[in-house]
Amino acid sequence: MNWFWAKSLAAQIIWFMLPVLLIAQSVGFVATADERAKELREIALDEFVVRTTTAVLAIETTPSTYQDGLVGVMGTNYSRFWLSLEGPGDVNAWRRDAWRRLHQPLLRNGSEDTNPGGEADTEGADWGVLNNRALKSINRVENARWEPFELKTGEQVTQAQIAYLDDNCGAGLVAQMPDGRWLNAAFFKPPKAFLWKSPTIVTLVITTIVLSGLAIVVARRIALPMRRLTSAAESLGRGERNGHIPEEGPDDIRRTAVAFNQMQERLSRFLADRTAMLAAIGHDLRTPITTMRLRSEFVADAETKSRLLETIEEMQTITEATLELTQEQSIDEPTRPVDIAALVESICEDLADLGRDVHYIDNGIISYRCKPDSLRRAIRNLIENALRYGKQARVSVSSSEAGVNIQIDDSGPGIPDSEIERVFLPFVRLEESRNANTGGIGLGLAIARNIARAHGGDVLLKNLSEGLRVILHLPPIPDELTQRVATATAWGNSRKSA
Repeated sequence: MNWFWAKSLAAQIIWFMLPVLLIAQSVGFVATADERAKELREIALDEFVVRTTTAVLAIETTPSTYQDGLVGVMGTNYSRFWLSLEGPGDVNAWRRDAWRRLHQPLLRNGSEDTNPGGEADTEGADWGVLNNRALKSINRVENARWEPFELKTGEQVTQAQIAYLDDNCGAGLVAQMPDGRWLNAAFFKPPKAFLWKSPTIVTLVITTIVLSGLAIVVARRIALPMRRLTSAAESLGRGERNGHIPEEGPDDIRRTAVAFNQMQERLSRFLADRTAMLAAIGHDLRTPITTMRLRSEFVADAETKSRLLETIEEMQTITEATLELTQEQSIDEPTRPVDIAALVESICEDLADLGRDVHYIDNGIISYRCKPDSLRRAIRNLIENALRYGKQARVSVSSSEAGVNIQIDDSGPGIPDSEIERVFLPFVRLEESRNANTGGIGLGLAIARNIARAHGGDVLLKNLSEGLRVILHLPPIPDELTQRVATATAWGNSRKSA
């Protein structure tokens, strides 16, 4: 799971999309909330005007004896109505009185006539909150004033005046009744903080889940072909034949898979053609070599004859080695997991049984997926080189995160630093006698490095204070990668055959 969130393509897409989603949703919600709040304020104000118009009509059609009681029960949670003998007068004083009445319990709001002293019932009002609220609202509204307003009650129009209690959600209306008194109406409906309420959160959660699911699907559609391609490229570098990998996925990835398949086929054809050409050359050389051997038998001078036969023998040896090399390259050996430590130990034991001075240092079981027959030949060549030039060989195998190292130390004269890379060239020997019995034919290191590089590794040489150290390095092969290669190859081959 930690790997998924740290390295997965799906996780990276999700982590990239979620902040963008959150910002986009937040901006959208804020913009929508502002528009919605504005519409709600307009609706609430229209509702207040309609209720006030209804109140005017009801009071005009109600006997004066019942008017005060009627006004007292007209209030709602967000509005208050009361009758007064005087007009609105100073707008700020009226707003303060309206705020006070809005903060009183509903059934305690009546007209001034209900309190002979002209004081409204203020029992239960929070004067601290009221005064702060009124002061803030008065300070927020600049140049507050009464503005003319018409209340249409059927065919009749009642002249009124309107003022705002604050800058958003409160308003007041005063209208003169036929009997000379004034109907006062105050309204305040605070906005609701709906931006992060449960519907918004639920919407965000659902959107996040849906987009995360889509991101995972898209990422898997991209990542699966990429993993197959990566596995195939990795195994191709180790000399494995992958077959035809599936050419699917988005266009860019599909074209990459097509190009990889074409490259793989071209490389295979190139290697096959080169191997066939070298094999043909080596095979065709046998005939003239045999002819030369036969003709040399007719040479009368013994010394000349001996030299000719030695040259022919050397040519024969080189030709046979070339044929052996090309035949080995043409063999398509499958890779399989082996205990590489046991493989190296068996080579050392075989040479020790022949009386050679070989010492193997056991470091336990080391499993590795390789071409065991090819690797066996490379290791044997390196150990035999150490025995030929250094008289003895100390062999060990170690494993780490960097891969597997097969180390061979000898006690010979070493190799000049300037010649270390050149000795890997075919038929290059530092021993000047050209005697195959003392210096070989110069293919051992070349073959060993070719095999190592076919596995994705290399052969390295290092001079010691006494002797030479040879390291055959093999890179790590994750088991997961190997399984992916096998699955992708089998699936691609089955589709191709179908």
